[in-house]
Amino acid sequence: MTQAAFDSLKQKHPWPETIGLKAWDYTLGGGGRQLIDVIIRERKPAFMLEIGCFLCASTKRWLSLDSRIKVIGVDPWDDGLIEQCRRYVGRPALTRAYPDREVQEQFAADIETQGPFPTALANLHGFEGRFVPVRGLSPDALYMLKETGFIPDLIYIDANKQAVDLEVCYELWPDAQITGDDWHWGRTKGFPMRQIIEDFAEKHGFRIESDHATWVLQRG
Repeated sequence: MTQAAFDSLKQKHPWPETIGLKAWDYTLGGGGRQLIDVIIRERKPAFMLEIGCFLCASTKRWLSLDSRIKVIGVDPWDDGLIEQCRRYVGRPALTRAYPDREVQEQFAADIETQGPFPTALANLHGFEGRFVPVRGLSPDALYMLKETGFIPDLIYIDANKQAVDLEVCYELWPDAQITGDDWHWGRTKGFPMRQIIEDFAEKHGFRIESDHATWVLQRG
């Protein structure tokens, strides 16, 4: 059923044209993603759901780890990302991969000229058959995916730091392993995502494994 749902979603959510576009393999990830690498390499999930893809650097990582894994990504890929990327210029903590100011400015210019959605998919060249981009917002898009019969084995949340994402994922796919980003985000705000995850884990009987920005909910 999940393969049929994936194939149907692939027809309904086609890729934009990416020929000739500049790909930017850019991530804001704060480390710890080897926790997800281990899950993919050792547990061999067939289908993964990523909520909040940005420019698909993480997606590219997952797809590169196992030639059989298929991923559905949910993200609006709207023009708000253009202004977001402009704000990265001149901020070393956010542009470690591109320390040269001219490269940072080219990055922001390409996102604006090419558009966030085509640029993100240009970064996934070669993975066209194993990634479906669903433009939308959680949780509405999650209910739509459930209606198609899609059942992920692994979920990675890197979205708007809301408890509803966790609760809806667990409601719809209770057997999926839920993981995500932003464990150490917002130090001056009291680590809000960390508090959400800890509350969820206590409520539903999970234990938490974390490393830098990455967290994984483990059963028992």
